[in-house]
Amino acid sequence: TAVAPTMALEPTSLPDTGWQLAAPGIELRRLRPPTAPAPISIVRIDPAQARFRVGYEPTAPQSIETWANSTGAVVVINGGFFDAANATTALLVQDGAASGESYVGRGGMFSIGPAEQVGLRSLADAPYAPGEPLAQALQGWPLLVRPGGEATYTYEDGDRARRSVLALDQSGHVLLIASPASAFTLAELSAWLAAADLAIDVAVNLDGGASTGLVLQSERASERITPFSALPIVLLVFPAEE
Repeated sequence: TAVAPTMALEPTSLPDTGWQLAAPGIELRRLRPPTAPAPISIVRIDPAQARFRVGYEPTAPQSIETWANSTGAVVVINGGFFDAANATTALLVQDGAASGESYVGRGGMFSIGPAEQVGLRSLADAPYAPGEPLAQALQGWPLLVRPGGEATYTYEDGDRARRSVLALDQSGHVLLIASPASAFTLAELSAWLAAADLAIDVAVNLDGGASTGLVLQSERASERITPFSALPIVLLVFPAEE
């Protein structure tokens, strides 16, 4: 009987794969916290080598695979929360056009400025000002790690679920994090993110549960965590334009 080659790492074969180069400026890492039933997937992106776009289709939610294939994005992660009509429940900016209303005194906002500058901020510390010149933006709740790397969400409700997170590390990389299994409560996730060796500076929770999804399309290192439902809101990552 022939033995299959073992060039690719199985997701559960190691407690930590280390960073694997997927594309210029984009790396994949899978690690398995001691209490997690399955590995956590992390995509680390150098914003100098990538561009970000918010996808929003409230009248025609799509599978994460369709989002990836129709746009040609290298990376796709689910976005913020939406209601029964698939409309965003927070502020969202797509190609300069704003939808929804900003969280006030809570949550966080990931934004792309007109010169492609990347930001992630606490809305309690730095509220959104209507009219800000933003090219792209999406908001999440709760803030899990406040700027400076401190765990900030401590309310323990005992509810473990699939989770998705958007973070910036201390070097300015964007981290897209997804847990395909019900590994964390929000308080546990907040504590883990602050303590993990990811050098996280700030992190915000995205719409997890059935919406948790992450796709990385690359021949070098790929990932696919499929949501249980179609997605009206996503964050898309493309190679930087030459």
